[in-house]
Amino acid sequence: MSERDDDLVFETILDAPPEKIWRALTIPEYRDRWMQRPDDVSVSLEATDAHSLLTYRWTERGEVSRVTIELTPQADGQTGFRLTHAPIRIPAAANSNEPAATALMRAA
Repeated sequence: MSERDDDLVFETILDAPPEKIWRALTIPEYRDRWMQRPDDVSVSLEATDAHSLLTYRWTERGEVSRVTIELTPQADGQTGFRLTHAPIRIPAAANSNEPAATALMRAA
């Protein structure tokens, strides 16, 4: 996953196999206890790749972002854990009322 300057990235090794971490992240009761999200935050699952990737849509005070969790099995039975919290950028509308560029094209 590519990183941008305003992404928050956390990486660590967890002392449990990916299957156990996966359960903690996908069963809502476990997920909510583990993530301990505030009451004004809504979380919805956007994408999965069994036992290796989860992407949640995270909405807080009207701001929308994505939380992506990547799990990587380690040789010793542990799991590499990478969490990326990235804001969602909404592109500017093509019909924006912002001032036009200084160079204008002229008809031939």
